[in-house]
Amino acid sequence: MRNLIMTLAVLAACGGPSGKDVAMAKQARYQGDKLELFANMKQTVESKYKLDVSDETQLAVKTTARWYTPEGLVSNWTPSDVGTQGHKLPDRSLNITLVAQVLPSEGNWVVHIEPVILRFNANQPKLEPVRLDDPSLPGFVKGKSDELAFDVNKKLKQWEV
Repeated sequence: MRNLIMTLAVLAACGGPSGKDVAMAKQARYQGDKLELFANMKQTVESKYKLDVSDETQLAVKTTARWYTPEGLVSNWTPSDVGTQGHKLPDRSLNITLVAQVLPSEGNWVVHIEPVILRFNANQPKLEPVRLDDPSLPGFVKGKSDELAFDVNKKLKQWEV
């Protein structure tokens, strides 16, 4: 039974895109109408995340921020819940927003996805901005933007050059 559980856990972990697939998706160039590319990118982002901002003039979308525990679980708590009855946002929880944008690049278009990360630290009044290359950042954070980049690339395959 234990072997079956371990096998299922390994298979579940292997379900995402490979590192090579993600790298190819991030380097992909597209040719076509920028508004059509934007609409398809927006549709893909919207299928996975609730949108906070969609700006057709900037060809960018911004997801609604989500809280994650340090272990990567989605949390419904907020810093204002600290001290309320039975609820507490775990220390070092992360608030993650994803910004996706269609940008010009050498006569083509690229999709750039950037996470905006804020960390909650207990006993500190302000959220701490965290860079994506911060070594203290859990691996799941980079995985969020990588997975979205892969999904957007799949949606835009027909325009890839």
